[in-house]
Amino acid sequence: MHHAPNEPALTVRDVLGRLGPGLLTVASAGAGLDRPVAGVTIHDPLYPIPAGTDEVLLAVGVDPGSPAAPAVLHEAAERRYSAVVLHTTGPLPAALGEEARRHGLALLASPLDVPWVHLAAMLRVGIGTGRRQEVAGVALGDLFAFASVLAAEIAGAVTIEDPQSRVLAYSTHDGEVDEPRKETILGRQVPQRYTRLIQEKGVLRRLLSGDDIVHMDAVPDVGLRARVAVSVRAAGEILGFIWVAEAGRPLVADHERILREAAQTAALHIVRHRLDLLQESTARRALVRELVEGGSAPDLVAVRLGIDHDATYAVVAFEVPGGGVPTERLLGVVDLYCSTLHRGTLTVDVGPRVYAVLPIERPEDLRRFAGDAARRVSDAVRARVLAGIGAPVPSADGVARARREADRVLRVLLREPTAESVATLDDVRAQANVLEILDVLREREHLRAGRVAGLDTALLQTLREYLDRFGDVGAAAQALQTHPNTVRYRLRRITELTGMDLEDPSERLMASLQLRLLT
Repeated sequence: MHHAPNEPALTVRDVLGRLGPGLLTVASAGAGLDRPVAGVTIHDPLYPIPAGTDEVLLAVGVDPGSPAAPAVLHEAAERRYSAVVLHTTGPLPAALGEEARRHGLALLASPLDVPWVHLAAMLRVGIGTGRRQEVAGVALGDLFAFASVLAAEIAGAVTIEDPQSRVLAYSTHDGEVDEPRKETILGRQVPQRYTRLIQEKGVLRRLLSGDDIVHMDAVPDVGLRARVAVSVRAAGEILGFIWVAEAGRPLVADHERILREAAQTAALHIVRHRLDLLQESTARRALVRELVEGGSAPDLVAVRLGIDHDATYAVVAFEVPGGGVPTERLLGVVDLYCSTLHRGTLTVDVGPRVYAVLPIERPEDLRRFAGDAARRVSDAVRARVLAGIGAPVPSADGVARARREADRVLRVLLREPTAESVATLDDVRAQANVLEILDVLREREHLRAGRVAGLDTALLQTLREYLDRFGDVGAAAQALQTHPNTVRYRLRRITELTGMDLEDPSERLMASLQLRLLT
């Protein structure tokens, strides 16, 4: 990072103050907090630590309690790093703090739920804004307050948008505002007819290609007043755009300077806003996971989620047979389509499976919802998606039970390649019950013991087809593509080898179950 003339370098202390609480805590400081900081390095533990003069080292994969941790501090000091960050769930070991002080390093701790990539982005933005662009006197990540402060300073109506033209925040009490701004704020998205206009005038291309101020003349035909805009960037990534529309009076004379500085400060706010949303989403997902797993009192979880405990809920479980689609991808698509098809849906992933918990007013619509969702998700991920439906339950107390029922259904669908993609327990109850009976047999050796295990492949196949076709020799022969006499011979051979009486219903039942254990 290159500082302007006469501008002192930022220190670790400066950057921590700029990032605010929650991201990093100081485990050990000494003189390290006053060391200059000029960049960020993410350390891959499979490789040596690179040289990093005045940089912050993110020690990925290093357990603070392991022997590797002091070695990382020693090597970081030798390579002239200013600070080292470790992921932790609690206080770092005191001995590690002493090691950091001995080397003159700032030792920082970050919670496990803060992803390294987001922490790196926050640090890079915090370092890259320099001393002259502070955080505008508002809480870091409070984009609405930031937009309002900027609007008052620049005398215009401010909107902050992401790269897809979705509204992240807007200023209040702007005076007169035009119709396009009203529509954008109400819809939380710039309407397509305006985005097309912006593209036709080359404004979007200029915003994407540079970081200079872009002016857009008024378009009276559509009620659009004059605007200025600037892109917000961090570490080479476009985080969004700041738009300022005239609001009944001209912008202040030095609005370009104000907007340039605001764009640099906004980067900190947007990255922090992203991280806050991620942490909120992660915390909410953990609560939904508690609800479907039955790990906590459902009434308390419902309060924390802000849902009606006494509503009727159903659970639909989604999975791609054989995997092939990352769970995060499946979760994102399921969340998108389920929230579109049914308002109030909660989604969460557990292993390779994704669950949708939805409040239900008309249980008869549940199968149609699950079918529509499975079909749309299948199209989006380009893979067959199965959906197991858990029957509606009268309150949040029953969500874990509905989840278990959805799992039972999905287990059958996953074992039957030619089965339907969507089913309820009533559709597959017999198959689901047989699978659970087989689970019991596997657990109890004395029930598992039987007479079929020693048969060769041809005899096993013959016995299976004979039993599955209720003792119809002709149907079994057709399925095996052999002569009925061959089937009869093999059945006699089975009787001779095992001593089974195939006329005995109990013998046939146990043989059928044992055959299923072998498949």
